[in-house]
Parts: sequence; structure tokens; C-alpha cells
Amino acid sequence: MTEIDASATAKRPRMLVPDVARGLALLGIAIANVATAWLLFDKPTPASFFGGINGDSLADKIAIVFAAITAHNRGLPMFATLLGFGIGLISLSLARREFPIMRARTVIAKRYAFLALFGATHLLFLFSGDVMFLYGVCGVAIAALIDLQDRQLRVIYWIPLVIIALIGLVSLLLLGQTASSTTKDPASLGGTSEAATYLSLLWTNLKVLFLAVVTLPVSTFFYFPVMLLGFVWARKGVLADVSSHRPLLIRWLVVALVISFGVGLPWGLAAIGVLPQQFEESFMLVNSSIGVFTGPGILAGLALALEPLQRRIHAGAPIPPWMTAIVALGKRSMTGYLLQSVLFAILVYPFMLDFPRGLGTAIQTGVAFAVWLVTLFIAWVMEARGMQGPFEKMHRRISYGPTMRAELKHSK
Repeated sequence: MTEIDASATAKRPRMLVPDVARGLALLGIAIANVATAWLLFDKPTPASFFGGINGDSLADKIAIVFAAITAHNRGLPMFATLLGFGIGLISLSLARREFPIMRARTVIAKRYAFLALFGATHLLFLFSGDVMFLYGVCGVAIAALIDLQDRQLRVIYWIPLVIIALIGLVSLLLLGQTASSTTKDPASLGGTSEAATYLSLLWTNLKVLFLAVVTLPVSTFFYFPVMLLGFVWARKGVLADVSSHRPLLIRWLVVALVISFGVGLPWGLAAIGVLPQQFEESFMLVNSSIGVFTGPGILAGLALALEPLQRRIHAGAPIPPWMTAIVALGKRSMTGYLLQSVLFAILVYPFMLDFPRGLGTAIQTGVAFAVWLVTLFIAWVMEARGMQGPFEKMHRRISYGPTMRAELKHSK
């Protein structure tokens, strides 16, 4: 096989779902990161993973349960699924333009190698909790698989997904038998808000970058499968033709709801003391594994919910005003993600504004929401002025050159 199969590359209507999903995922990421990476406690306390409870605050308890259901290990797997979906769309575009398979593979690998470089730079100089490095490495891996058939790709992503499900099942069977619930998330990199100077931050982040490289096989094992699933969804037109794939999307939505409420709800209730607190860490471990299944499921739910609006837009209707800012942020998700880090860094680093810790989950969630609103407003202004996201523009420029798009040249 010398060229990408273009049989499924008919022009599809402009899709709202990816941009809306990215825009909303950035809110979930902000809520999750504010407690687990930015405003860490000096020492573990009950519910410190979520930001803690100030006194007996009902608002904090509600915010904890809300975050357990909707934020932690929700936005990142959805972003991972969308990354694979985006690679699928790129591969279809290259197929329509008759790129030979080797040239297409090179184009995609180069684009995502630069994403990994962006991520490593972001991690080192600004935020130790970066995910772009992992996503970029996985994007390069997907580039090596673009000529495989969908059935082959399904085998590749379902084997680890089944293993992840079994890990979650074992964790459920061992419920309550783990250590104290006051420990930090095992996936949390930590240390972000503890650096007294920028030089100490750089040293800490350098060690974290080394750890990120060493643990790549583990991180890839959990997130690469849903990326590959998103890639297959793009090739099959799952989100572009919701009506034809409704049963599949409904199944994934049910999976996401079961995990979000079946794991997230008791996890949050254990954290606030409604359920025995020894269960808090157990549910956290379960969520750390099978939470990846919520990524495709949340995306499926958005596709189903937005289908009527998508049909109207395809018929010529405009995007509703209340949705334009979210779509604008989704189009500029890399800029929005990096801008989050800039805003949080200014707010929380001890050598910057040094936002106080220990104010409770409700206030921290409010801070995360405010940061997201700022990025939403900036993206909306860029959209109104017809401006690209600066980091998206830079990424395209270094990936594709002056034309800002992949060129076939003489490689055919």
C-alpha cells in the first residue's frame, strides 16, 4: 500500500463538537489542576486532593463532589481522544490531496514532534503538569500507524483498554484496603506552587521532565488507546454523521456516565465524610485508571446533544451567540491551555502573587473558573478580530513552513 486510502474522505460539514469539546475541556482541566498542581497543600489533609474543606463549608463539599464527578481525569482523556480525532482529520486531508503514505506519515510525525517540543518547553519553563509532551509523543506514534486498517487499530487500542478496565475492577475489589486517604494523587507531579524562586522552579521542573520521559511507557499505556480510538472515529466519520453512529455514541455516553457517577460520586462523598474516608484513596485509584474511558464518552454525549444544532448550522444557520466564545476557545485550545499556565503562574507562584493556600475547594474552583473565563474572553476577542491563536500559528509555521500547510512538493 503506497498511498492513504481516500475512500472515506468525502467532504464533511463543519463540525461544532471538536471545538466545543476543547473549549469545555479546558475548564475541567483548570478545575482539576488548580488543586492537584497549582495550589498544593504543604502537608496532606482530608480532601486536600480536591482543595480541602474550610471548616465545615457546605460550598466546599459541593465543589468537591462536583469536581470528582466532572473534572478529575475527565478533560484530559477527552482532549486525548480529540487529539487522535484531529490526526485522523489531517490524514484524511492528506489523502484527498494524494499524499503518498510515507510523505503523509512524515508530515504528521513532524507536526506532533514539534507539539512534544512545545510541551517539554512548557513543562520546563512554566508548568510541571504539562500534557502536550505526552500528546505529541503519542501523535508521532499514531503517524506510524496511519496505513493500518481500522480493524487492526481496534485490536491495538482495545487490548490496553481491557487491561485498564481489569485494573479498575481489581481496584474496586480492593476497595478500602489502601493506605490513608490523605495522600496525594499518585499521578500528581506536585511541587508547582512550592518553588521559592524561578531558578528553583526550573530545577524542579527539569527533574519532572526527566521523570516524564522515564514514565512515558506508563502514561502512553493509559492515554494512547483513546487517542487511537479518536483517530478511527475521524476516519469513520463518527462525529460528522451522528445519526449513522448513534448506537455507538450512546454506548460510550453510558460508559462515561457510569464511571462519572459510579466512581466519581462515591469518591467525592468519601472525601467529604459522607462515606467512610478510607474509601477516598481507593476510589481515586479506580478513577485514575478507568477514568480514561470517560474521554470518548463525554465527546459522544456532546455529539448527541449538539446534533440538532449541527444540522441547522449545516443548513446555513449561524453559531448561537452564547456558544461563539466557547467555539473560539476550542479553535485556539493550545493558546488557551498555555495561557492558563501563564495566569496561574502569576497568581500562585511564591515569587509572583503567591495566592494563599487552604481557602477551600469552592474558592479554588472559583479561581479556576475565573482563569478559564479570562481565556474565553481573549479567544472571543481574537475570533471577533479574525486572529489565529498565536501558539497555533507558531505551531503550523514551524511544522509546515511559510505556506502554513503541508506541501506535496516533488515527493509523490
